[in-house]
Amino acid sequence: MRSAFFGFGAAPVALGIGLVCLVVPAPAEAKPQWNAGLETALCGLGSSLSISRAAWCNALHADVLLLKQRSSDFGIGPSLRIGTAAFDDVRLDAGLSAWLPVFGEFPLLLEAGPHVRNFDELGLFGSAFFGLRTFNHYGSYSMSTGLVLTVEQSLAAGRPSAWWLALRIDGSWLALPFLLGYESLK
Repeated sequence: MRSAFFGFGAAPVALGIGLVCLVVPAPAEAKPQWNAGLETALCGLGSSLSISRAAWCNALHADVLLLKQRSSDFGIGPSLRIGTAAFDDVRLDAGLSAWLPVFGEFPLLLEAGPHVRNFDELGLFGSAFFGLRTFNHYGSYSMSTGLVLTVEQSLAAGRPSAWWLALRIDGSWLALPFLLGYESLK
């Protein structure tokens, strides 16, 4: 019996259709969500993860989360924190963030990666955030406010370390007075 596919067998035609389906991209539904804000903290400074003095620490923090379609989805992406402990140094943490959904708009956000102190002391950091972190269905900026526990450990001589217990304040709250002032001057 002759095939209806112009003399070709059904198997090669089915294989061709399958390959076309694999090559044609499907629309991506995940939306990257980014956030920026200020972390202000009481931090303990010391060496080898022991605390010898308390200080006030501050940092600017930003991250981008990928793979999310709603608040209940797992997300992962890069993060960056630049700050200072007691205004004595400069600290840079660049790592990977992982969003673990816990209670709707209240996720657990874990971060880890390399830590650099004063641009010459390398180390590692780990961080855990818990608080309000929205998923913006209409844009890419997601608001975030909550508590952060961060541990930074230098691998340099003396092994300086820091424990941060911080409040993360969303960048939009910090920009609001300036935006209102600008709008009132117009």
